[in-house]
Amino acid sequence: MPATNCAMIAKAPLSGIRILDFGQVLAAPFATMVLADQGAEVIKVEPLSGEPTRGYLPPDVGGESPYFLAVNRNKRGVALDLKTEAGRDAVIALAKQADVVIENFKTGVMDRLGIGYASLKVCNPRIIYCSISGYGRQGPFANRSGYDPIAQAESGLMAISGEPGGVPTRCGVSIVDSMTGLFAAQAITSALYARGSNAEGQLIEVSLFGTALNMMVNFAGQSLLVGDDPRRFGSGSQVVQPSGLYATKDGEVMITVGSEGMYRRFCEMVLNRSDLAIDPRFVTNVERVKNKIEMDTLLMPIFGAMKNSEAITRMRAASIPCGEVLGVRDALSSPMADALNLVGRAPHTKLGELKTLLPGYGFSKTKICDPIGAPLLGEHTRIVLKEVAGYDDGQIDKMIANGVAVEPKETDGDL
Repeated sequence: MPATNCAMIAKAPLSGIRILDFGQVLAAPFATMVLADQGAEVIKVEPLSGEPTRGYLPPDVGGESPYFLAVNRNKRGVALDLKTEAGRDAVIALAKQADVVIENFKTGVMDRLGIGYASLKVCNPRIIYCSISGYGRQGPFANRSGYDPIAQAESGLMAISGEPGGVPTRCGVSIVDSMTGLFAAQAITSALYARGSNAEGQLIEVSLFGTALNMMVNFAGQSLLVGDDPRRFGSGSQVVQPSGLYATKDGEVMITVGSEGMYRRFCEMVLNRSDLAIDPRFVTNVERVKNKIEMDTLLMPIFGAMKNSEAITRMRAASIPCGEVLGVRDALSSPMADALNLVGRAPHTKLGELKTLLPGYGFSKTKICDPIGAPLLGEHTRIVLKEVAGYDDGQIDKMIANGVAVEPKETDGDL
């Protein structure tokens, strides 16, 4: 029955922190996965029918959703009917022993269930309560649901993505959800640090729209300071040139020439065109940005005469940042992923050993937890209610019999 790697957690930076995770889909579950990797004990609380991403099929892995498996490792799973008094009481009993609660329901849902911040801070003044929403919990947009594609559209992210003259383009992954989860995880760790000095918890609010707008970074700053409206620029950079995707004889290569020194090496060692380094149209980055079309007109036939391997060999010899365009499968099996140990294996109760992504960071002294597969629906309902809430088997049996809680049936020795 995989749950958590206790030996690793004892050495991890968030060892001893307990989190109740009411998250759904991506933003909140991603946040708690990050915290679980760092040693927090995460208890995922789901409705009796399961969190929505359990049904994100096809494809499937033995009947389980890859989406759910991807963002719920290193968590224990509890399934409760939160609309019942007994379910609410169980949550309150768990919250009394928790450090953090995180949720991303629509505004008002947790309050109506009697387990919002105002209720939980009464029973546990140390609780840190992280609420993720589309547009904040107050104000004229508080009741609007938050979804990544809409946040990308409304924040300007789509307006600057895509080819010039083409249609606005959404990023292929739910990057706003993921970044919102990272913002939430960072805010939670900061609140835990702050709590150490005064022993008081607090409410954290994180919004998808706020995250998306902050992701605009220099483009938001540019618009605020200059008053312009940045638009689509293709795959290249709007601030340094040459930069972008160039077709070769047998593929494409992505390049970024980020300094004047790089540009001189690029002309001399990659293009064999030292004259371009002193061409008035391209002699500085300011001029190259202004004259991007002319520069691309010169570069395209040069790259088109090379094979991908030749272009990359030349650019790496000149220390010019470059790379091939890889598919997801090739990226996961690439030498870079292997060198960084980014793919591991996680034991799963039903499916056995599963490949999983590992965090893209590491610590020199503290440890990251070995991955454990995502829980089955209600897999740890009984053990969590006993160990954390203090319930006995009789109470738990009654909850299950009354349809307030579920746990998996033991079959074929799986559990």
